[in-house]
Amino acid sequence: MAPPKPNSAAAKLLADRILARRRLLHFTKLTHPRYSAGWVHDDICRRLERFSREVAEGKSPRLMLLMPPRHGKSELASIRFPAWHLGQYPHHELINVGYNLDLPMGFSRKVREVFRDPQYQAIFPDAQLDPDSQSVEKWNTTKGGGFTAAGRGGGITGKGAHILIIDDPIKDQEEADSSLVREKLWDWYQSTAYTRLAPGGGVLVIQTWWNDDDLAGRLQQAMALIGKEGAPEGIDDFEIIKYPALSTHYEYRDDVDPANPGPIIRTDEPIDDQPHLTLLRPKDTCLHEDRYPTEALKRIRANLQPRIWSALYQQNPVPDEGMYFKKEYFRYQRQLPSPAGLRIYTAWDFAIGEKQANDWTVGATILQDELDQLYVLEIFRMKGDSFQIVESMLDVATRWGSVPGTGYLLGAEDGQIWRAIEPLFKKRMVERRQYLPYEVLRPMTDKMARARPLQGRMQQGRVIFPEEAAWRAQAEQELLRFPAGVHDDVVDALAWAVQLCMGKEPPQAYTPPPLKSWRDRLSESFAGQGSHMSA
Repeated sequence: MAPPKPNSAAAKLLADRILARRRLLHFTKLTHPRYSAGWVHDDICRRLERFSREVAEGKSPRLMLLMPPRHGKSELASIRFPAWHLGQYPHHELINVGYNLDLPMGFSRKVREVFRDPQYQAIFPDAQLDPDSQSVEKWNTTKGGGFTAAGRGGGITGKGAHILIIDDPIKDQEEADSSLVREKLWDWYQSTAYTRLAPGGGVLVIQTWWNDDDLAGRLQQAMALIGKEGAPEGIDDFEIIKYPALSTHYEYRDDVDPANPGPIIRTDEPIDDQPHLTLLRPKDTCLHEDRYPTEALKRIRANLQPRIWSALYQQNPVPDEGMYFKKEYFRYQRQLPSPAGLRIYTAWDFAIGEKQANDWTVGATILQDELDQLYVLEIFRMKGDSFQIVESMLDVATRWGSVPGTGYLLGAEDGQIWRAIEPLFKKRMVERRQYLPYEVLRPMTDKMARARPLQGRMQQGRVIFPEEAAWRAQAEQELLRFPAGVHDDVVDALAWAVQLCMGKEPPQAYTPPPLKSWRDRLSESFAGQGSHMSA
């Protein structure tokens, strides 16, 4: 047996350092030997590596990682990744944001400690701390880059950031449920944090997704507008990766190009015939046994409210199966019946305002057939002022109330908004010569009680939705999230529509004849005089 080469240990150390410069996970293991890593941490590191390259190339990357707590996400995203990125690009500025200043300042101390580690200096000899700028809140490198810690809602001074890292901007469920906290966070993100981003810089959001209207939720809501008519320009298109604590499917990653990981593919059954797909985990298994074993998570699930489990651990603020309206309640039909000779009802739930956080004004139109089956014809959602609401009400009525032989009845939720717009509604009916029968819907119970007739009919399979309507996915999502979702306007409007159809049979809509022109009226006048004189 040949004796070991005298420089084999040194060669291995050199190889480790070279690999650590290239691979974030290897860097993490080398600088933090006790860090327990699994496939999920490898996946995160691959995505952060690509994110780093795209920042360096000025491609303005956007990455959102949604993950349950205590799985090592902050160690990677807020400590090892900043140190690793600054090692390669010491002239870059990084800003780290948390729900208060203490959290990012703790990260700042640890990143600074990594810089001072001889192991780090051996890997990245060009990355040095500036001895004249080593404040915990903000410190610099000798190349002009640095790290800034900031709390949610606070000011951020200094140069523009090449990378904005937002790590858990929401503290807990109580904050997540506060509309005031969510609104302030959104305003601060737009007005302060985002404005510090340098051209071509990247935004990294890594958090537990507590609420569908928190920062992660708002960013996803904005993304849903991309490509739609009237959408504002410049909406950030985030790569969104969700890591539920327990898998609900078989999870695969496309590894055709290991340097550019694709989305996580989730299937109900295992895939055996696509070798480029790497199985990350099978159904009903955990992210990492060393941190949260599968059996421990199942015990936690059994002892938590479904809403809390779904948000805190599964990164889905509302359970997929629904809370009040279950997934199995939904019935779909490709072709809905013709409305001719049947009864149609439109009920309106009102809101005024155009801010994203405001509720929507929603009109739900349903068709009731001879067998008391209900077909949802349209869910109309809009935001606007009083005039726009009234015009939308009349436009929807024109669409569905003008079918010959069809009974049509409009219902309007009573309240301050309706009392304010009713005079305008009546005025515009006269001006448009569109005389509609309508009922004022007065709430006598709470929202959940009002929704029970809708719930009961859906349980019985007597509410049918169209398969391909553009609004269907949004309406279904809101129903499934009720009553814990941020918005319940669709639920309210549908509940009102069901209440309306149970109340009275609608009269046939009256459409007056078209107004005659002044020439016609003058001609008729003269014609009448002529006949009278001849008599």
